[in-house]
Amino acid sequence: TSNPDAPVLPPWKTRFGAMVDAGAPEGVGASALIRPWRWVRVHAGAAKNTLGFGVRGGLSFIPLELSASPTLDFEGSHYFSADYDKLLTQLRGQPTTTATGIHDVGYNSVSTRLGLEFSPSRYVTLFGGVGLSWWFIRVDDVKSFIQDAAEEPDIIAKPLDLRVTSPALKLGLIVYFN
Repeated sequence: TSNPDAPVLPPWKTRFGAMVDAGAPEGVGASALIRPWRWVRVHAGAAKNTLGFGVRGGLSFIPLELSASPTLDFEGSHYFSADYDKLLTQLRGQPTTTATGIHDVGYNSVSTRLGLEFSPSRYVTLFGGVGLSWWFIRVDDVKSFIQDAAEEPDIIAKPLDLRVTSPALKLGLIVYFN
């Protein structure tokens, strides 16, 4: 038996929008997005943090459509090679040397977050989430660091691969165009 007074939801239509966000460790970003079904959202865009510029893409699952809906987010990013001397100078409080400087380093990261999104209007969504990030960093020019620190020019070194896990936090705003 169906209730004739129950509200009837209109048929779902694919939605398009733009997203801006800020978080750690990703930094700030802007993305275009598509929401092909009620329960999934896909985005791709650019990001900037204190280490450099990058590109990223992600997938969000929204299992319930409420005014405050839970989300499960997955995101991958690639940050292009950059010179990290300015950051290291700030952290150390003194200029870097050949032995302490890091040049031409890029990295990839993968993040997953649990969050909430708030939709006070059909066209605007505020969201936030917490989770974990896994960073995959490769330093190709390790040899010059070691040679300079050890004052030994004949040292041979392979590239350094680092894997780091860190907390992830993100807050943002989505505006839908349709």
